[in-house]
Amino acid sequence: MNAVDDRAEPFGSLGMPWSGQMLEIALVSGEQHRHGADATVRQMANGAESKVAPQRASRSLRGHGCTARVRPWSFHHDVAHLVMVEQQRPPTVDDLMRWSGEIADLGYLRVRTNALGETMRRLATSAGFEQVQELVLLEHLRPSDAPIPGRITRRLHSGAHAAASSVDRRAFGDEWGLDATAIDDARRATPRHRARTVSAPDGSIGGYAVTGRDSHQGFLQRLAVAPEAQRTGIGRALVLDSLRWLAFWRVRRVLVNTAVDNHAALALYDDVGFAALDERLRVFERALA
Repeated sequence: MNAVDDRAEPFGSLGMPWSGQMLEIALVSGEQHRHGADATVRQMANGAESKVAPQRASRSLRGHGCTARVRPWSFHHDVAHLVMVEQQRPPTVDDLMRWSGEIADLGYLRVRTNALGETMRRLATSAGFEQVQELVLLEHLRPSDAPIPGRITRRLHSGAHAAASSVDRRAFGDEWGLDATAIDDARRATPRHRARTVSAPDGSIGGYAVTGRDSHQGFLQRLAVAPEAQRTGIGRALVLDSLRWLAFWRVRRVLVNTAVDNHAALALYDDVGFAALDERLRVFERALA
C-alpha cells in the first residue's frame, strides 16, 4: 500500500476552516504506507550545505491580523516548515513575501507550507511558491458506527516519540516523515487528543495514530505503520480506535487527508466510512537561496 496522509490540523478556532485556511497535513505511513514513485511530491535538492542549526527552535512570525510559526522540517533542517497558528484573517501576499525573507535570514534554503485550500493557493503562488503535493480531504459523519478494532491499542507515551518517529520515518521516508518534535506538535494541535500504538509481534511499535478533537469535530492527525507491519490490519485498527474515541466524546464529524494517488489509503478510508470532499488541499514550497 502507498502512504496514507492523515493529519488535518486546523488553526485558530480549530473548526472547519474558512476557504483557503492552512491545515497541517500528516502522511499516513506513508501515513500508513509509503509513497510510491508516482507520488505527487517533488524531491528537495540534495547536496546543499545547511546553515541552520540542527535543533533550531521554533520562531513566531507576525502578519497583518495573523501569526505563523516556523521550525525545521523533519529530517531536513535547511527546510523551514511554515505553520499558521493564529488568525483573524488569512495572510496577505506581502505577509508571505516578508516571512520568506525573515526565514531566509534564519539560514534556511527552502520554506514549505502546510496544506492549503483554494484561497491560500492563489496567495501562495502569487508569493512565488510552487505546489509539491496534492491531497484529498475526507470526512466521516457517523463515527459512532465504527466497529470494535480487531487489535489491542496502547497509549503512546511521550518517552516513546523517538520510537514512533522511527516507524514514521521508515513509513514515509526522509521527505515526509515526522521527527519526535513534530509528533509532539501533532499531539498539541487540538485542545484534546488521543495517541495510541499497536505492537508488532516482537513487541516494538508496529504503528501509531494521533487523533485530535475540538467540540464536535475530530481530526485523524497522523497514522503511520511500519513497512514490515503493513497489510496486517494495524492501520485499520488504529483508525477504528480513533473513530470510537471520538464517538465517545460525541464528535459528529471527523476529517482526514491523503495524497490523491494513495489508492490504498483511499480504499481504507472508504472501507471505514470516510467520503471524499470536493475540496483539494495542496502543499507549497519556495526556494530561498
